Parts: sequence; structure tokens; C-alpha cells
Amino acid sequence: MIRDRHLSHAAIVAAVGLIAVMGAVRCRAGSAHVEPRITDAVLGEDRDEKADGYEIVRKTTVFHPDAEKIVCVFKVEGASLGTSVRGVWIAEDVGEVAPPNYKIAEKTLVLPYMNSGSLLLTRPNTGWPVGSYRLEIYFGAALAKTLKFTVTAG
Repeated sequence: MIRDRHLSHAAIVAAVGLIAVMGAVRCRAGSAHVEPRITDAVLGEDRDEKADGYEIVRKTTVFHPDAEKIVCVFKVEGASLGTSVRGVWIAEDVGEVAPPNYKIAEKTLVLPYMNSGSLLLTRPNTGWPVGSYRLEIYFGAALAKTLKFTVTAG
């Protein structure tokens, strides 16, 4: 009888251990890594820095050749401090000034806030060529958002 109690006690300890292991496996499976994603992105002529992120100033997708800069402010979910973001500015069609889909600039930055980021491009010396453009925003190799904008003469 003592032997049976010992086996019963050992069986209970083993069962409790198995339940704990299964629970830990279930927790890991349920907490899959969440990739960051952009929930909102806007273009404008400038940005203000707030305590918890950025805010766009003079929101627009149509710019003039003499615009000082073109700014994008975006909201992020699933990111943490230190998440890298890459912005690629592309001139889709600016006539004779550059070939179609010409990469103007590329910049990688580390998010200074967990939920907000900003990318900007400053005016070239001769002004922005009239035409159509886009900004592509990436997390790693994954394209997260594309924003289209134009530069018009009038």
C-alpha cells in the first residue's frame, strides 16, 4: 500500500509537470510575434513634435515647386522603441528631368516613439520638378505603406 501511495504521488507530480509544460507551450504559441504596421500616414509641409509623437502641419498631397520640404507623419502599431523604418522617395514621372521611377533618396531611421514616426525630404536647389511622386515605407524588407503625391506649377 505504501508503494501504491508513492506511485500515486509520483504520478500526480508528473501530471502537474506535464500540465505546466503544456501551458507554457500554449502561451508561446498564443503570443506569436506581431509585425509592426502603419495604421495611418499623411503628407504635409511640416511637422510638430509632441510629447507622444508627431503631428502633420498643413496636410496635403499637392505641393508647389518651391515647397521647403515634404513631410510624412505616420502612426504605427506593434512596434517598439528601436524599430527600424526605411523610407524611399521616388519620382514616378517628372518628364525629362529624370527617368521614370527614379529613386530620389532613401533613409533608414529608428523610431523615436513606439507609435509614431516621420520622414522628410528637403527641396532640391532648383526646386521640385513638376510631376508625380511616391513615398514607400518599409519595415525590414516588407513594404508597409505607399503614399502618392504631386508637384504642380500653379
